[in-house]
Amino acid sequence: MLSVPKPRAEPDAFQLLLAERSKRWYNACLRITRDPDMAADAVQTALLKAWDRRAEFRGDAALDTWIHRIALNAAIDLTRRRKRLAEDAYDPEAFEADSSNSTPDRDMFREELDRDLGVAMQRLSAIERQAFLLKHVEGWKLEEIAESTQTNVNNVKSMLFRAVRKLRVDMHIWRSES
Repeated sequence: MLSVPKPRAEPDAFQLLLAERSKRWYNACLRITRDPDMAADAVQTALLKAWDRRAEFRGDAALDTWIHRIALNAAIDLTRRRKRLAEDAYDPEAFEADSSNSTPDRDMFREELDRDLGVAMQRLSAIERQAFLLKHVEGWKLEEIAESTQTNVNNVKSMLFRAVRKLRVDMHIWRSES
């Protein structure tokens, strides 16, 4: 007779990591793809790749960081494969506004700003957008971004500088046209 193993009373380290960090991975992928389905696909792809390549994990970085990097790369790959129109690619909820002093004029201004910021974000390269979002939306340190993108801090600074410069140019154009 075949015996069925009993479920463990204690979850293993991998299950705990999934429970604690999967939302973080998803949110990071969502900020890159701006599409909930693509973000979920990126996380699923990352977990499958991490599982398939678990023997390659050397422990140079934390397991969380390793999987996070795989998830970000999967999100970038999906975004490259499915080029979307700039208007559809931005999720305004990713940059929520303070609604406590909302007026129709402010709401309309915020909607236009969100749309135009989305267009400007689309003009960034995938790596510039990733670095910008990780730094200015997720609040990551430069060292964390460097580890996640497998580069050094100076390259991260350059990516952020280029991203901010491009956004300033695009948003200046937007302000001068309004």
